[in-house]
This record gives sequence, C-alpha cells and structure tokens, in this order.
Amino acid sequence: MNLSIPFMGRRAKSTFLSRFIPKLRKTLGSIVWMGTSLLLLQAAEAADFTVTSPGFFYAISGMSPNPTLTLVRGKTYTFLINAGPTHPFFINSPGVQKNNISQGTITYTVPNVASNYSYFCSVHGFGAQILTIPAPPPPPPPTIKLLSLTVASNLVLVSTGTNTWSVKPQYSTNLGSTNWFALTVLTNRFLNGTNETICGRPPDDGVFIRIQSTPN
Repeated sequence: MNLSIPFMGRRAKSTFLSRFIPKLRKTLGSIVWMGTSLLLLQAAEAADFTVTSPGFFYAISGMSPNPTLTLVRGKTYTFLINAGPTHPFFINSPGVQKNNISQGTITYTVPNVASNYSYFCSVHGFGAQILTIPAPPPPPPPTIKLLSLTVASNLVLVSTGTNTWSVKPQYSTNLGSTNWFALTVLTNRFLNGTNETICGRPPDDGVFIRIQSTPN
C-alpha cells in the first residue's frame, strides 16, 4: 500500500511526517519512506509457534531440544519457521499448508481424530511427537431464574442471566403437554446481572409461561 504525500516545502513536509508517521505506525505496523510516498506494511499477526534450528535440533518457542507438542484437535495453528537451510521443518500429518520449509509460515489444522503425529527435519530426521487432545467442553449454561413478570400490552420478564445468553420466553395451555410455543421477543436487554425481556402477549389469557436460554 502506497500513500502519496502532497507537495510542500521541506520544513512543512518534515513537520507533517514527524506528526503523521507515528500515528500510522501505531495502527498499520511498519512504514518505509520512499522519497515522495510512504510504503505501509501491514503488521502480521503473531504465530502460535516460532521454530529455529540452533544446531542439529529444533527450538520451538524457546523450548528445546525438539520438544513434544500438545495440540487441540480441530484447532488451527501457525508455525513461523526460521530454521537453517538444511533443516526444513516437516509436519507428518494431514491438514498442513506450506509444509517442509526452512523459512516462512506453516499453517496446521489438527485433524479432529484421536491420533498423534510428529514433526521432523526432512533431511536429518530429528524431531519429536505431536500429541493431540480433544477440545475442552463448553462451559455449562448459566442458572436462569424468573424474577418477575409484568402483564400489560406486552409481557415484561426479568430474569437472572449473563450477557452471553438470551432469554426465549415460551407459553403453553397445558402443563401436561410437551408442546410449548415461542413468544415474539421485541427486546432483550442485559443490565446489572439481569435480563429484561419484552415480548408479545400469548393469544390466550389462561396460559403458563416459561423461559429458556440460548447462547448468543
């Protein structure tokens, strides 16, 4: 990306650059002055692992020699490779992009199966295991409790909750039935540990109301 600088005197241009460049560098990363234009280099995201070869072994993110890696199945990782030219880094697994390189970035999506893999130097053979583990289970749903119900032209329900879950009011005319019907939610606002949910009235007056929660 190039950004042209308007024509101005040397002193004015120097003042402009001294004020403008720090702001750009803060948001865009590296900046190179090319005489009449600025070359803006977007800052790269940090890799999950950095791989070097100080000798006939790999150091990975400060761990050496040849540490065993434990990765989560189904997750994607990036490896920034900065190894010697005779020590290309090879991941022996499906799901690898730009494999077997000495310089650059490898992207590895761990297969979602109960299997272990390995990495090694494809020239000399040194390396180690890649152990895979299942992803941790999602957190349990919060405990939802109906605190109040106001009946007017709409229903206003106040319940406990979190800002990561939304309340879904339902109604039924018979508690012995498994048929519950959703009410139309107009607004759902979380504030100070409670959800305030405004929804339309059910078609009948003699009904039972319950609430369910779903993650946002």
